Amino acid sequence: MKKACNNSTHQIRYKKKLFKARENKILDVTKALLLRSGNGSVTVSKIADISKIGKGTIYKHFLTKNQILIQIILDHEKQLAKKLRMGIKRSEEGQLSAACKSYFEYRLAEPELDSLVQKLEKELIYTNDLAPQFEELYRIRKENQITLNRIFKKKQTEVNGDEEKCFDFHYFACWALAQGAVELYLNKAHHQVDMGQLMNFIIEIGSTIGINNKFMGALQDQQKKYDS
Repeated sequence: MKKACNNSTHQIRYKKKLFKARENKILDVTKALLLRSGNGSVTVSKIADISKIGKGTIYKHFLTKNQILIQIILDHEKQLAKKLRMGIKRSEEGQLSAACKSYFEYRLAEPELDSLVQKLEKELIYTNDLAPQFEELYRIRKENQITLNRIFKKKQTEVNGDEEKCFDFHYFACWALAQGAVELYLNKAHHQVDMGQLMNFIIEIGSTIGINNKFMGALQDQQKKYDS
């Protein structure tokens, strides 16, 4: 009886693993199609054809194409949150700029995907049946903002106890710089510049946002240490 129960548990776990792997394949194929040809030409039939997963099976995972798209957006934001947590851990271990740097590194690692996700959000934002997913998206995004603000607050106040500043400004400055970098990367008129080097330069600048001037000497010493 116990052996039968263990076998049943194993089968359930195996089926869940297969289900998740199939779902990830659907999302990956959809992302590739979107990046190649844009949302207008992507259909569930085309996703099924490329992924070799039947339309009926796709609908077991996602009731509509829009649900596939919103999941891509959610996964992107969740991955950013994961990177921020890793950056915060490094920041708490003494790497002063690590939290902000993780934000820029993630957003600028794949500028095309970052831009795609933003376009999809604009297209889907007024879709009524996606309201719960957008609530989750905004919750994750707000948590990311609070996470960075906590780091900004610590770096601004622990030296001299200054009054709390508008830390949201620091967060939005990060967003604006990353946004501009993505647009710059996608603007072919500026590709006479080495884009890889330029993105790294912007990441290094962005990583200093919110750090009190009194920390800058320590940050520069730290950077020399890691560069050597």
